[in-house]
Amino acid sequence: MNQHQHHHEHRRSWQDELEALREEARHFYLHGFDWRGQPPPEAWAGPRWYPPAEEWRVATRLDRTATGAGQQITLPTSTGQLRRMSIAGQLLFDVPGAGEQRLTAYLTHGGDHQPSLFVPFRDATSGAETYGSGRYIDLPYEEGVDAYELDFNLAYSPSCAYSPTYDCPFPPPGNRLEVAVRAGEMNPFDH
Repeated sequence: MNQHQHHHEHRRSWQDELEALREEARHFYLHGFDWRGQPPPEAWAGPRWYPPAEEWRVATRLDRTATGAGQQITLPTSTGQLRRMSIAGQLLFDVPGAGEQRLTAYLTHGGDHQPSLFVPFRDATSGAETYGSGRYIDLPYEEGVDAYELDFNLAYSPSCAYSPTYDCPFPPPGNRLEVAVRAGEMNPFDH
């Protein structure tokens, strides 16, 4: 297998994995989501995504010395609550044409009690092409590991994008990217 074929195989498997995740999400929202009294729109076909964009899979470094790292903070949520989280640090990455970017990452524990990095963000698409309050990315967290892949193709809308009865943390002001991240989940509905 030559280098070109190998690269093509790698890209194919990444795209296949992404499509499988999207199909799982589509099935969940169409058949398993609790709308909490909010009916889904007529003829709604499920979540919508940008086409897979390899350029939005970026290498990132977790800066554990960033201001606030290790501190407990509270993020306001869509229902007026406060969600307690601890700051893991800032993820540093480059965006072609826009230079170095930083997003604060929070340490959370999922249902399986495995720690993960929670990265809420807004960008230039928020409120137009994507959910106005922002989107989320979760990364598996490993103690002592600073190098991660931040894949914006995995960015998803919070549950409150579907039903306002859900309690969703807002991205902090510092987690707004000036660039348009056309990767991941789009607005679930036409507005």
